[in-house]
Amino acid sequence: MKRTKATSPAGPKAVPARGNSTRDVAHSQRRPENLWCSGKAGPYLLDAVAQFLDELAPPALAEPWDNVGLLSACPGASVAKVLVAIDLTAAVLHEAMAWDTDLLVCYHPPVFQPLKTLVPQPNAPCGNALLAHAAGIWIYSPHTALDTASGGTNDALAEALKLNVAGSLRPSHAGEPHLKLVTFIPESDVEKVADAVFLAGAGRIGRKSRYHHCSFRTPGTGTFFGDESTHPTVGESGRMEFVREVRFETVLPARLADAVVAALRTSHPYEEPAFDLLMMHTSPDATGTGRIAHVKHTLLELAQHCKTRLGLSQVQVVGEPSRHIKTAAIIAGSAGRLALDCGSHPSPDCLITGELKHHDMLAYKAAGIATICLGHGSSEQPVLHRLRERLSEQFSSLEVRVSTAHVEPFTIV
Repeated sequence: MKRTKATSPAGPKAVPARGNSTRDVAHSQRRPENLWCSGKAGPYLLDAVAQFLDELAPPALAEPWDNVGLLSACPGASVAKVLVAIDLTAAVLHEAMAWDTDLLVCYHPPVFQPLKTLVPQPNAPCGNALLAHAAGIWIYSPHTALDTASGGTNDALAEALKLNVAGSLRPSHAGEPHLKLVTFIPESDVEKVADAVFLAGAGRIGRKSRYHHCSFRTPGTGTFFGDESTHPTVGESGRMEFVREVRFETVLPARLADAVVAALRTSHPYEEPAFDLLMMHTSPDATGTGRIAHVKHTLLELAQHCKTRLGLSQVQVVGEPSRHIKTAAIIAGSAGRLALDCGSHPSPDCLITGELKHHDMLAYKAAGIATICLGHGSSEQPVLHRLRERLSEQFSSLEVRVSTAHVEPFTIV
């Protein structure tokens, strides 16, 4: 199909032109071809890119109230250009459309509450999401899943600040529940059954499931006595049988239990294969809420260090400037009362975050915890560059940019 140049349904008010040239105005009134209509092809399937983002920020790690993952898509969509941003503002949408973006990775989910109408509201995030979808620009949001994940938002902020992370403020368990499958297979059929359950998704372990086809096998003897109505694959009905079998163990995500059991039943030679599904308890790992770093600064020195490292014109500080800080909690965005309520012992000397409500700030002061507020978006910005790097490493032909249109909503005067 030919490339279309349809007029943007947003119009110049919802997607304002940046600049006064005729070319800029043309860009503001033009949208990328809609994939539903044009058949535009990119080098990678959207599903593959979204799956990789799910691995970086497993949705199971997100807070229960959050809305993360692939928020906008169409069947068979492909991706050539990815724009990474904090929020889906009108300016970011304009930037995405002017660059013919295929996928917007928006840290904050633009679709948060259930939609009651498909009529775009000017300059509202959900309205901009509808306009993006109409233009064939799909949306993925990692938000709190990326905050909790190892190597995510808080780790990126700590790295940008050159602070050495010593652990999570509130360690969590691996986000996705897993089961252990135990079954018993005749020696001659072990590989057939193993291949079937592996194909269904079992047998993957380690961070990002880098190891697959994992199992443990123990030889032994199985016994059974089938009544006259049975038709055993091995031996005969109506008599006691002793069979050389292998105890086969592997692991699987709980969400794949039905598929794995179906594969087991289909591939197993027995009329009634015996198996167990055991719930696994996983120990805390590198995921968790917030990070703890060891520092050797006064509060004033640490605040100046944060300003310099992030190129900020100012930060907000609560506490005695000359106080010596040994431990700092790092929570990008808005920490709320997390560093107070997480039960960390001992409590950190200082909290580094994006912003705090007035009463939360007073509560930290009363608890003897100094605070440094960097600005909400400023504290989250470092992770955008990490996302760009990871996507570029994984998909070498993908064009990935960090949005330059996003700015803090306020101006310092």
